[in-house]
Amino acid sequence: MPQLLIHDQSGETSSVTITGDAVTIGRRRTNALCLPHLSVSGFHARIDDEQGCLIIEDLDSTNGTIINGEKIKRHVLVHLDDIIIGRYRISYSETANRAIGANANDANTFIGGNKNIRPYDSEAAIIKPALASTPDNLAVIKVASGQKAGSVVMLEKPVTTLGKTNGDMGAIAKKSTGYYFLPVDDRGEPMKHNGKGLMPQVEVKLVGGDMLEIGGEQLEFVHPYVLPR
Repeated sequence: MPQLLIHDQSGETSSVTITGDAVTIGRRRTNALCLPHLSVSGFHARIDDEQGCLIIEDLDSTNGTIINGEKIKRHVLVHLDDIIIGRYRISYSETANRAIGANANDANTFIGGNKNIRPYDSEAAIIKPALASTPDNLAVIKVASGQKAGSVVMLEKPVTTLGKTNGDMGAIAKKSTGYYFLPVDDRGEPMKHNGKGLMPQVEVKLVGGDMLEIGGEQLEFVHPYVLPR
């Protein structure tokens, strides 16, 4: 499950798992993630699940919400995004593992005693792609143009985001009925599916051989994908 890894200036680190419910972040104890410092607004930011994509939105906070060095109002979370809220640095991870440590009580205290928070092992938190198991009937996105032509993105997760932060961005959702592409943030030319423009926030079902265009880059949906020997 996706997690937020919270790093305090004191050096302590804790984590909260995002389970699908809205996650409010702020100084007040009624927030799902309480960050008890005056640099954090009472209700600072909120994370919502919108059609399989996690969206973080700044709630008109005093000091703002900074992601990857830029102040944002609304942002689609991508694996390893770096979030700054007040004096706290928060890492977003789609592959983090929880590990219960001996200092669990200390971790609960520093983020406001929320029972959903658990400490994590920073060295074991990220799963190396080479160690992940690969399903037999795998689908991938193959880059068909540009400098990265020929590279492959495996669609193993429930939702895989494509595109660039602060640019055109879409998401592919893996469902029981197949794979679906959703244009999430269209800031340039309309995204295309087999040469036809797509409407924002309207998903389309993918079949093997379909071509997507995001930010001028051509991407091929390959399903099923045979791993090279």
